[in-house]
Amino acid sequence: MVKTHVLHLPGLDNFRSLAGMRTLCGRRIAGHSLLRSDQLHRLSVASWQVLRCLGLKVVCDLRSAGERECYPSGLPAVGLQQVHLTIEGDLRADPGIAEMLAENPAVEGAQRMMLGVYRRLPGLLARHMPTLFSLFTVPEPSILIHCVAGKDRTGVAVALLLHALGVEHGQIMADYLRSARRFCQLDTQCQQAMHTAVSRMVGQPVSEAAINVVLDARPEYLNAAYAVIEAEYGGLEHYLARFSGMDRCGLDALRNRLLVV
Repeated sequence: MVKTHVLHLPGLDNFRSLAGMRTLCGRRIAGHSLLRSDQLHRLSVASWQVLRCLGLKVVCDLRSAGERECYPSGLPAVGLQQVHLTIEGDLRADPGIAEMLAENPAVEGAQRMMLGVYRRLPGLLARHMPTLFSLFTVPEPSILIHCVAGKDRTGVAVALLLHALGVEHGQIMADYLRSARRFCQLDTQCQQAMHTAVSRMVGQPVSEAAINVVLDARPEYLNAAYAVIEAEYGGLEHYLARFSGMDRCGLDALRNRLLVV
């Protein structure tokens, strides 16, 4: 059973710490070194204080410049570092992706679009991997990785980090699936924003069923990213060796820093 700590912070819908997640060697992720969430623009002062109490040091924002401009994170003035790793291969970041849905604004079109998004993510993440991995080389790191929903860009990035740490594939998938959402679960403000944004990008109304496909976290989505890594990069080990910016000794040092018995 995957172990994560889901903390209900006002302003966040998809936040959790991966503290305690076990690896194949029997060690576990130490403390709150790896956090993940959706975007932060609605966080209250009290919620930021909770994050500081967890030891948070760095916020790693995977959103596009346009997304950051529309919804600024509003980090406290001092004490936290913000790192921008712009990844635009997402419906919310790249309106061009919506063309896939515009061709068929139904469930089938939405699923085809989502698979297309995930097939693009390994290539889009590759150039950012050295910076992402380097964030964890400081003593007692605590890094929050997020995008808009905390599911697609964040989901693949976190999955790659967990593979590097030696977490078993099934646990990684189980954690990814915890980000699944349904339209009816969103609050009214988010429902209106989601429906308006998707319909505007597609150029026509999109059904709730199709939006649910976009909001969902499905094994076939993450597996589409894995399939590209296998076919184009020779598998996860080769991908990490090529793009993490770390050799075997560096990856061993990373595990020793982030894992405890």
